[in-house]
Formats: sequence, structure tokens, C-alpha cells
Amino acid sequence: MRSALARMAHRRLCANLWALHVPAVGRVVTRLVRWAGGCRKLRPYDIFVFPVIDWDYRFQRPQHLSLEFARSGHRVFYISTKFLPTFGVRDPLSQFVEPDVHLIRLPCGEESPDIYRDIPDELQLAALEFGLRCVKEKFDIGATLSIVDHPFWGPIAARLSNNIVLYDCMDDYSSFPNSGPSVGELECRIANEADVVVCSSTHLQERIRRFGRESILVRNAADPQHFAWRPPSMTIESNTCTVGYYGAITKGTDVELIAYAARSLPEKRFVLIGRNDGVDLSDLESQPNVTLIGEIPYDRLPEYVYGFDVCILPYRICENRLAADPIKVWEYLSAGKPVVAVRFPEIERLKGLVTLADGREEFVRGICSAVATDNLEKREQRRVFAHENTWQHRCDAMQKAIVPFFPKVSVIILTHNQRRFTEATLLGLERFTGYPNLEIVLVDNGSTDGSAEFLTLWAARRPYAKVVLNSTNLGFSAGNNIGVRSSSGDWLVILNNDVYVTEGWISTLLAHFRANRGLGLLGPVTNRCGNESVVDIGEYADMDTMAILARTYARSRRGLLTKLPVVNFFCAMIPRRVWQEVGELDEAFGIGLFEDDDYAMRVRRAGYEVACAEDVFVHHHHSASIGALTQGAYQRLFRRNRLYFESKWGPWVPPSFRSDVQDRLTQLRGFDTTR
Repeated sequence: MRSALARMAHRRLCANLWALHVPAVGRVVTRLVRWAGGCRKLRPYDIFVFPVIDWDYRFQRPQHLSLEFARSGHRVFYISTKFLPTFGVRDPLSQFVEPDVHLIRLPCGEESPDIYRDIPDELQLAALEFGLRCVKEKFDIGATLSIVDHPFWGPIAARLSNNIVLYDCMDDYSSFPNSGPSVGELECRIANEADVVVCSSTHLQERIRRFGRESILVRNAADPQHFAWRPPSMTIESNTCTVGYYGAITKGTDVELIAYAARSLPEKRFVLIGRNDGVDLSDLESQPNVTLIGEIPYDRLPEYVYGFDVCILPYRICENRLAADPIKVWEYLSAGKPVVAVRFPEIERLKGLVTLADGREEFVRGICSAVATDNLEKREQRRVFAHENTWQHRCDAMQKAIVPFFPKVSVIILTHNQRRFTEATLLGLERFTGYPNLEIVLVDNGSTDGSAEFLTLWAARRPYAKVVLNSTNLGFSAGNNIGVRSSSGDWLVILNNDVYVTEGWISTLLAHFRANRGLGLLGPVTNRCGNESVVDIGEYADMDTMAILARTYARSRRGLLTKLPVVNFFCAMIPRRVWQEVGELDEAFGIGLFEDDDYAMRVRRAGYEVACAEDVFVHHHHSASIGALTQGAYQRLFRRNRLYFESKWGPWVPPSFRSDVQDRLTQLRGFDTTR
């Protein structure tokens, strides 16, 4: 009698959960027109670049890497450091600057912050987040890699869903004169929270290590093609030996050293290219053999560099210079030019390609020696070195570091009739997954409503999908086992054909496995199920409203897990290594019921944890196939499979619900769910 009451209560609870969330399957299916047409391919992840300099500033590491990522097939969205002041809601501005590179200017509240000095407040973060949401919707952006160049951007990058964060540490910002005290706090935070940390020098790696984080060394690089040929017209061309420098003239530039060299070598012409950042240049301006040109566009740089007989790097040794890996050295070498540099740790490795100097006299002698000993063989050696260290090489190194964050995921979807649910499930999958390394395995268990034909056509247009057609209904366990055998991903997702996923669901589930090494089986929270994974995100009557509510719910619970006795297999992620260790679903459960209870027990017995992700919501229509059984057939199946489960594991413990869900159900239906 007690068993019958428990069974009846379970079915009544599942029926009453419908009152919490009313789906609109018909509305979703009307959007199937989007599937018409040719082949649909998976798109690589898109890239947000949160830079330290704006796009039209001096062409440096952020712009070079952006171009290389675009050339390798990614769309790049370069976020301007200049914000749109706004008193309310305002859409961001976008500008196409290079093939697959878009410059984005975001709203940021009434008062625009200074990225070098300020910490964004909540109002500014909300405006930035709104702007990025608009960009994602406008460009149909799925999974993203956020490359954060300055710690200011860390808090907003951390708010993005379906996103991997790479902190590209290219300078010691705390030593910059225009940096505020907040930069150290923000850098410590992003150094520890970013998925990947990259440094451009070993000095910076040591700095990041003091935050308790290891990093990957990805130095600056050369753009050999830009300097490969002598331009047809030269801006600097004379019979006088020319000593050249380009780059910003800052407090880290040893102006006194340049002036000393110019006085010591009056027969040579000194040409300095670059903006003056508040440095007193009167000593240089008084020298008749010194020419100050100012800033020039990157495209015109070869016109000047090819007129240099020797290039110099006159650094004043200070903290930010110790951290530097100067791009200008790589570019000098790209043009085959001899280089004379003040000795500092990061440039020691270039000894043999670059003349290193300690002190003024040695710097002057180095200039004379570099010019006197230059020859075609040395120029070629410099060019070869530059060709071995291009921005493409650096982009490849970064992409290699990102590969583990996008492992191949195989989603197995088992169907038996209920085609309208299947169509809605696949639509949601395409609309909200946005994952670049996906495999979809569709297994049909002898449907008679045209599902097999529909699935075959759907998969034929998608190279990442495959179909397995069974002539009869083999049951839930057997059908999914066949799907797993037909899959190739390192990660498996068992997904019912009566669900609707939400934004970034796969990436977020994967993030939990990275953060919790002992996790073996993970599901989402949902609206309709038989245990504590049921949550109340608010009432909705269609999938668009559901997606908005789910986004708000998930954002407030980012990174949270709840351990469960059972993960229901309407949506369950399992590492393939765990699947191989634990084994396949037990096919003795027949059509279905209790196979997920059984599998959770086996996963825990193998030493792994079972949980649901509080920041992933998946709508579930609930038992579209099993629910089609008559009440008598369902009761017989329930009784049979429960007895089989208990023969393996002892008495079955009926599932429970969260107190707030249980209270609401009691209010809605007027009965005690604990009976």
C-alpha cells in the first residue's frame, strides 16, 4: 500500500509541476523555417578582445593578434577603450575595420571610466554587460574567448556566459605613471580567476607567480611581411649614416643617452619616430643632427625603417622596462637592420642578433661597430629569425592553450515518436548551444510518425550530426548505449528529445568538471523532474521568456553545484573516461525508468560525485515517450523496474524536492507532497 501511495504521489507531483512552467511547443516549432537551405557547419568560437590600447593607436600586440585570429577563421570583436556616455539604455556602435574584425564601442553609464585608473562600478558593469549582450545578439555570437589585456576588463569578462577568459599579461601596469592603485587589486583577481594566463616575458611570469598562478610564455613577435621589401618611395634617404628609433617617447626612454650619442657622433643623423608622452626633449631639439618626426601610421613605417642604417633601443632600466619584450626589436630584425640595445634581462637571449651595451660609451661604440660590421649574411640571419617568430606563431600558441577548453562533446538524443518535441529540442539546441566542437548523434527507436525521415534529412544538412535508425523500440538504455558507441567525443551528453536548452549550457557544464575533478555525473536544474534539480525560475508561457528567466537565474548562481543522489537522464553530462570505467546503461531496465537511479549509484560506487549545476537551466516537458503509456502500463513498468533496482541496491528512496518548490506545489494544488 505504501509503495502504491509513493508511486501515485510521484506521478501527481510530476503532473503538478506543469503548473509551474507552461511550455509553448507549438510556438517553437513555427521557427523551423530557419532550417531550410544548405549545409549548416559549426562555427569556430568568436573572440572578444578587451585591449589596453584602442584600435587606431600605435599598432601593437593586441591588434596584431586580433588580425591573426581573424585570419585563422575567428570573428574578432575589438572593444574600444572609448565608451559611449549614456543616461539610459543605448545600443553599442560597431565598425568593420578589417576582414572579420569589428571595432565595438560600448555604453558605460553616465560617466565613462578611465581603464588605467578606475574599477568599474555596478552601474558601469551593467551598461557594459547590456552592450555586449546586444553585440552577441546582433552578430549571433555563440561560444567566445575573451582576451583581456588590461585588468580593468576582468570584472566584465567574468560576467559573460559561454566564455573562456585568457588574461594576456603584456606589461607591469602597476609601474605605469598613469595607473591607479586599483590595478594591482584587479590584476590579482583576474590572474586567479582567468581560465588561461599568458605572459609576454619571463619577468611578467615571475610577477604572476607571486599571485599564486602559473602562466604560459607567449612573447611578442614580428610581422616580417610588413617589412619584407624596400618600399618604392622612401621618406628617409640620404648619404648620411642614419641612427633610427621608433616608439613612444616616455619616461622609460633614456633621452639623455640619445643626446649623448648624438653629441658623440655628430657625423651621424639621429631620427626619432613616435609620440612624446610628456618628456622634456629640449636637449634633443638643440642637437643639429637629431630629427623628431612624431607619430606616423604603421603602414608607413617601412618607408622610414628602410632608411635607417642602425636601429637603437635606448631604454632607461626601470620596473616596466624590465618586464618588456619590445615589439620594435622584432620589427627592426624583420627589416634585417642591425640593432643596438641597452642591456636588460629580456633582451639577453637575443645576444648575437643584437648588440648589447652597458653604459653610454659602450652604447656609442656599439652603434659604430654595428654599422661597420653589417653585411648581407647578418641581415639574412635577422630576417630568418623574424620569420621563425611571427604573430601567427604566437596566435597558434594561444590557440593551443585554449584547445582543452573546447573538447569534443557528443550529444546523444534518443527518439521514439513525439516528432514535434524532437523538432523543438533540435531548434533549441542550434539556437542556444553555440559550441564549436560538437557532435550530435540521433538515435531513433522505431518511430512511426515520420521522425526517422525527419532526422535523416536534418542530419544530412549538418556534417557534425549522424543518425542511427533502429527498427524497433529497444528501450532507453539500449538506444542510448548504441548512440554512445556511435559517438567519438571525449564528453558525452544524454539528452532527451523533449527538452529546450539554454544559452551556453555545454560550456557551463564543462566548466564545472574543470573546477571539480572528482565529478563524474552532472545535470542541470530544470522545471520538471523527479528530484531536487527542480527549481522555480518564474512563470513563462513560451521558450523565449524561459530563456530570459533562465539567464537571470543562472547568472546569480554562477559556479554553484548541488550534490544529488540521482541525476535524471533527461540531460546528463558524463566524461567518456567515467563511462568507460562505470560501463553502459543497464539494458535490463527495458523501455525505461530507474536506469538513471542505477547509473548514479554505479558512478558513486566508482568514487565519483553526482551533482546538478545551479547555473544551467534546461526546460523539460517531462517523459514525452514514457508519458504516452497508459496508467496501467506505467505502473507495471514502474513496479518491475523498482524491484530490479532494489535487487541491486536495496530499498529505493523516493526523491525529494526543494522546500520552496514543494511549498508552491502545495499552494497550487492544495495537497501535501510529503504523503
